[in-house]
Amino acid sequence: MGALALCVLIAVAGCADGVDGDPVAASGAPSGSSDGSSARLDRLSLTPADFPASYPATRLRSEQAGQALADLSGHAPGTTVTPSGCEPPQIPSGDGESVVLVGMSSTGGALTVVTTTSQTPLSDLEDQIRRCASYTTDIGGVTAQVSAEVLPPSPVESQQSLAFRRVVRSGQAPTTLTQSTTVLAAQNDGVRVFASYLSFSGSRPDGEALDAIFTKAVQKSRSG
Repeated sequence: MGALALCVLIAVAGCADGVDGDPVAASGAPSGSSDGSSARLDRLSLTPADFPASYPATRLRSEQAGQALADLSGHAPGTTVTPSGCEPPQIPSGDGESVVLVGMSSTGGALTVVTTTSQTPLSDLEDQIRRCASYTTDIGGVTAQVSAEVLPPSPVESQQSLAFRRVVRSGQAPTTLTQSTTVLAAQNDGVRVFASYLSFSGSRPDGEALDAIFTKAVQKSRSG
């Protein structure tokens, strides 16, 4: 997913309906469905009201949720990754598989929180990031250079935890764009939480807001 498309997604998310009332799963399926796992995931997820006032948030629907998940994973549909062994794992986006919330500040930074399920340990993702510290992506003829690094994990109480940063540089001089995503992740009893902060072209991430929403999301995910 390109940076421009993501900007549009975030802007649209700010006006999307569904902030109040029944939550909607990533695929657009209502949380009131008979699917028990979907209902459980809803109970273990934050709501837009949990976000700080400086990051008014919404819960994304169907296609928008899928785009946000693709951007968080670093694996947009149709992307060719070189070397191929560095293709990032996708985050589940089917019916009731992930809850996606996005809040955007007036300065352009974006907080994303995803609650999903996983049968694989976070250490698998950490190994992949360490192994693929640098790679190239191509989507529709647009290439980007990607670098990734593992960071010290958050001290949150969790069975598994991980922190990393992904920097994507695209375009050609004089028009270039740098997209930086700092991600905190935790996993407990098969429930995985991601909290990320997206910033562009050198602006610093809001570490305080990211840490606070991540801690809140992990605590909620462990409540069930």
